[in-house]
Amino acid sequence: MGEFSKRLGDIGEKVIIDFLKSIGWFDPQRNIDIVSIDEEHRKNSNGLDGLFHYVNPMISNSVVVVHYSSKYSKNPYPSSLVKDFKGHYTDLVKTIESYKKSEQNQELQTNSDNIDTFFYRGILFWLNNAESENDDLISRLNKIELNTGVVHDGVFLVDNKRILFIYDAINYMKINFPVGDYKVEFIYFLSGLNAGDGNLRSGSILPIEYINGSILPIIARKGNETTVVLFSIDSFSKDDLLKLFGIANTIGNNTQGSTLLCFYDYKESEHLPLVENAKQSFGNSDFTRNLKVDRFPYGLLK
Repeated sequence: MGEFSKRLGDIGEKVIIDFLKSIGWFDPQRNIDIVSIDEEHRKNSNGLDGLFHYVNPMISNSVVVVHYSSKYSKNPYPSSLVKDFKGHYTDLVKTIESYKKSEQNQELQTNSDNIDTFFYRGILFWLNNAESENDDLISRLNKIELNTGVVHDGVFLVDNKRILFIYDAINYMKINFPVGDYKVEFIYFLSGLNAGDGNLRSGSILPIEYINGSILPIIARKGNETTVVLFSIDSFSKDDLLKLFGIANTIGNNTQGSTLLCFYDYKESEHLPLVENAKQSFGNSDFTRNLKVDRFPYGLLK
């Protein structure tokens, strides 16, 4: 049984590494032991599946340090979902707490120039290889209370539904905007926190804030031609369509060459009249005349 569990873990680790590469998180530190400060559980060290840090495009002069833990099984998510999640969550935040006081973190801060703030965040990858209609853990866990007493900057849960959403979107881009012809990057939303002239507006690294969001914004460039592509994890509806119209128009400041909005369940034969009606309702023909809607299947977990 132990060897079988290890083999499943190895499969899960490969899925995670392939996924991280697809979002620009190359060469994470893996299988790290961090000296524990957790006296309550009397641990000498905290084991961490992986660590990745990057200069934060969402907040000027900051670095995000991401600690990730992966759980992978051949079985559906358990009936003891809440209890198991709290255990996984507690282990991860305790590891973050220990890392913040570690020599590794001191070295990272010493070697980082022109950085004012470090954010310490976690990702719990909780995946399985079972056919199930209940792959959306986030909606099932959104009301639980987590009181660990540990200060951190956020833990993000990635379940089957979320990892497939991002992978499907990236796979769609590879097929429709091939790398040899297009430069494809994630779009970084502008705010008062990253509006400086030196900040990137797009890049190859997916910010952690996007990893369990409902929209994935991507831009494809070919010479002077640009296409803003927004993927939605939500079902197709006129309200969501108009919301994406507004987001895409704001991103491009009405200057992008074309816009593509993608939904899992979009059917042109059924939904095209609704799209045409939404374009009329939006009232900006300069923007909507170059806008199309499509669907995006494909998959990652095997």
